[in-house]
Amino acid sequence: MQVGLLMVFQNFRDQMTDREAWQRDIHLADLAEPLGFDTLSGVEHHFFNYAMSPANVEFLSFMAGRTKRIGLLTGAVILPWNDPLRVMEKMIVLDHLSNGRAIFGIGRGLAKREYDLFGIDMNEARDRFDEAADMIFRGLETGIAEGNGRYYKQKRTEIRPAPFKSFKDRFNCVAMSSDSVPVCARLGAKMMSFAQKPWEQMVPHFESYRKLFREFHNKPAPAPVCVDFLACDESAERAEALAREHMANYYITVMEHYEMAGDHFKNMKGYGDYATNAAMLKDLGMSDAANGFVDINTWGTPQQILDKLDKRRQVLGDFDLTVQVSYGGMTPANAEKSIRLFADKVLPELHAWKRAAA
Repeated sequence: MQVGLLMVFQNFRDQMTDREAWQRDIHLADLAEPLGFDTLSGVEHHFFNYAMSPANVEFLSFMAGRTKRIGLLTGAVILPWNDPLRVMEKMIVLDHLSNGRAIFGIGRGLAKREYDLFGIDMNEARDRFDEAADMIFRGLETGIAEGNGRYYKQKRTEIRPAPFKSFKDRFNCVAMSSDSVPVCARLGAKMMSFAQKPWEQMVPHFESYRKLFREFHNKPAPAPVCVDFLACDESAERAEALAREHMANYYITVMEHYEMAGDHFKNMKGYGDYATNAAMLKDLGMSDAANGFVDINTWGTPQQILDKLDKRRQVLGDFDLTVQVSYGGMTPANAEKSIRLFADKVLPELHAWKRAAA
């Protein structure tokens, strides 16, 4: 199993300065390689304290100079918010700076208020994503940017520096909705899915991805990535207390940032699953929904976490794992304690699962 660390750069309720929040998460990011993680990644979000990471490729370029081994994953570049030519250039530069350690992760974006401030109609998100993804992937393979689509018209342009090497096996795609899974499979990307419902209910989601990937490419799909929030402690009681407080805190910011209980998804192209989720949320209530979110994430003692992940593997099949440790007002001390204990007691066993599978 490959295991990664995802940086969110959240400033929960503005409890510190933005500079302090960035210093906190840079310190944690510096721990990823020496503690043995396989990948380090950063989200892309704009304008709000929910996640202050508007330039994840630049963050990873900074980390490229501070690391030697770890994979550097964009988790993810939100394609409708970016010019395709500039994405190609930045990813190629990151690959050169890291000596071929870049992993290109892409997403469509879910926050209407971010779309609004960019001046982009969210109803165009799916079409913009599909057009940009095809154009960018061709450019990363050929070194030539060219497009004549509805949204992106690009005169044939040679990219310099030229690509370091192929991204074909270093290509991830966030696929949270049934609308995104076929696109992810068609692109030949490794699927990333954040915790959103009990993992047992995600079986059809994962099975659809594997089936479609084989149909498109005549080979097995790579292991999908589950993206979880982590709280690890020697005490089961302390671990649960941390999870119940900070994961629930984070869940509330998710609801606020994405306006998940709103009606805007109902008539929005390509977001039908989220309209269904909004209706369910209204029926369930915020408190119960927050506790449900905590239940599906990764927390407990090291052995409890191993047991939970092994149970998930039995249900979903093989998967890779990416964890977030700094969120929802979690103190820097607790975040560091959690990641160090996880790396010491859990990570070696997860890596052994990978070797056993091989």
